[in-house]
Amino acid sequence: MSQTLRFRIVNVALLLVIAFVWASSFGAIKVAVYDTGPISLAAIRASGAAVILGVWLAASGPIPWQTYKDHMGAFFMIGGVGTALPFIIIPFAELEIESALAGLLMALGPLATLIGAWALGYQDDVSRGRFFGILLGLVGAGLLLSDGFRTLGTGHLVAQIMTIFASLCYVAGNLTVRKIAHIHWLVISTGSMFVASLILWPLALVIEQPSPFDWSALSWGMLIWLAAMPTAFAFSIRYLLIARAGPTFTSYVGYLIPAMAMLLGYSLLDEVITATHLGALCLILLGLILAQTKSKAQK
Repeated sequence: MSQTLRFRIVNVALLLVIAFVWASSFGAIKVAVYDTGPISLAAIRASGAAVILGVWLAASGPIPWQTYKDHMGAFFMIGGVGTALPFIIIPFAELEIESALAGLLMALGPLATLIGAWALGYQDDVSRGRFFGILLGLVGAGLLLSDGFRTLGTGHLVAQIMTIFASLCYVAGNLTVRKIAHIHWLVISTGSMFVASLILWPLALVIEQPSPFDWSALSWGMLIWLAAMPTAFAFSIRYLLIARAGPTFTSYVGYLIPAMAMLLGYSLLDEVITATHLGALCLILLGLILAQTKSKAQK
């Protein structure tokens, strides 16, 4: 097996892991948000992850304070716009819409990432195969989203728009990470979570005034899961993958989340998998393969 092939296989494996873990977050948010409130949930999620990552970073060697100082603007962009905002928006949206629909709507991020990466000059290797892969992924995501868009005329409209905006916030974070891709992924993930925590806790304490002793054990279990896995673990792997494969390829997680949500719904909630779901999943996976192709001039 060639080194290039191994590199691509690892990239796809990392993307699948991120998608699976993130897909689980929508159900966890849906369970916990009614006890905690959206902002408090976001604050605990971010600060729990910040503690986990901070201990990991400290155990790895000296904390690079100068790096944080030199790139303070980027870290506030990643932690504020790319982390804190979607952490608040998605729980607010899930007070109105189903967790599966929230996951489906996140599939709109990859196209925005491609356009943003191209506009900012980060993506100069968009081959025909890669473009075709993006289009295939969009078709697959469109099939998955078709059921959700049938409710656009209902009271869910605002919540759906909020979820799409949250997806774009993640895109902004991805593109900013690309600018500081030379910094170790653990440093980026730790810094961004601490920034998000600094933003979220004052809002939670002033607006929601949380009462954690009144929350159920199930809600606390979901909060621990959210902080440890979809946040500390998945965000770290996300930044690592951006450094390895770029923001456009990493944005394909938005295509995979609906597929993973479908599989989780089938295995845990006895939801039905239709022929449309399977067809969409095939298109998404094929698009993933094509998305890694490069133009002949760059091979």
